[in-house]
Amino acid sequence: MIPVAAAFGTATHTRLEQQAQALRGAVYHVPAVLLEDTYLAPDSPEYALRPADAQNTARARWATPHGERTGAVPAVAAAKAGQTITIDVDADGNLTGPIPDSRESIALTVTAACGLWALAAGAVLLSTALARRLFTRNRLRRWEQEWTQFDIPPREPR
Repeated sequence: MIPVAAAFGTATHTRLEQQAQALRGAVYHVPAVLLEDTYLAPDSPEYALRPADAQNTARARWATPHGERTGAVPAVAAAKAGQTITIDVDADGNLTGPIPDSRESIALTVTAACGLWALAAGAVLLSTALARRLFTRNRLRRWEQEWTQFDIPPREPR
């Protein structure tokens, strides 16, 4: 089962790296001007598109092919209003979330491979335990039948 899990992990890693590469190709770095000083980002959907280590956020304005956009962007702790920062946007100018790095891909790959191995090993162990239980019950039933036949007193001849 280990080679199967390793092959699954390799395929998962390849797929994740291809997805990350496609995401990197679709992201553009653009300058954005902060409209306010940074503040600690609350937990709400508007602030969800930020790296896990970026706790601070500020509202900013940036140019897109379709005009200007304004929104909450991840920022460094000491950024002030009027300062220019670089943000990542897609082709339409929408703010993008963080692109997974190779460490995240590797962690997800190892988790997927170990999960598949554990699932397969559990299935084998469960089926083996179930078969053993059924065989034991069948053997004990046959022994009971044989003991019952052995305990019957012999018939007297006529």
